[in-house]
Amino acid sequence: MWGLLLTTILTSAADSLNPFAITQQFVLQGMLKKPKHIWYFIVPTGVVNLIGGFLVYFGLAAFIANFFSRITESYGQFLFIAELILGIIFCSSAFFLIQNSKISLLKNRIQSIESGEKVNKNDEGEALRKIKSVSPLALIILGAGATLSELTTALPYFAFLAVLLNYQLSFLQLSFILVIYNTIYTLPLIVLYFVYIKAQNKFDRLYLVIKTQIAKWSNILAPTVMALIGVGLIFHSMTLLLNL
Repeated sequence: MWGLLLTTILTSAADSLNPFAITQQFVLQGMLKKPKHIWYFIVPTGVVNLIGGFLVYFGLAAFIANFFSRITESYGQFLFIAELILGIIFCSSAFFLIQNSKISLLKNRIQSIESGEKVNKNDEGEALRKIKSVSPLALIILGAGATLSELTTALPYFAFLAVLLNYQLSFLQLSFILVIYNTIYTLPLIVLYFVYIKAQNKFDRLYLVIKTQIAKWSNILAPTVMALIGVGLIFHSMTLLLNL
């Protein structure tokens, strides 16, 4: 049991160095009205990972995968056509975003020339207030969704679960091990929160710089990302439809 506990600590420590989750929390932390709301992101991250561990250990994940596989076999054509339509919608939305950004950019230039406005401390404060707008519900969805998307490629976690299958654990023992694993897994996110609390003013100034840069490039990045997603959906759906 002590060997398993040591394996749990070492594997979860390695798995906790998740650049995607850490970066996501770093960005989100500066978008909150109340810093403590970031727990709505941290807790679902650990809970979803914990539930995923139970599902894999008891073979429920394979059952769910087979269920969706049967749905795809039965209604594949309908699903792929829906995916194709969604891809076209994404590409069309990207086109309209580009057109709207050009119009908005032109209007902003005209207004700035007419008013001669300059950025001041009041503008800076207003920008910070606009940043802090992510709701707790959105944080829960982001935390759970990001963890679900990563479960399919969480090699350290699956390797650890494969090790667990070699032990005959009771439900309480399994729960204890998985809780320890996922507590350590979320530890960097918890540490990041307390670091932010200690140096909030410095972080907020950094977030303002990031916000300014994002605002400058958003008119390009947003339609580009949407177009890439749309093209990917169209390509994937057309490939599968042609192979039916």
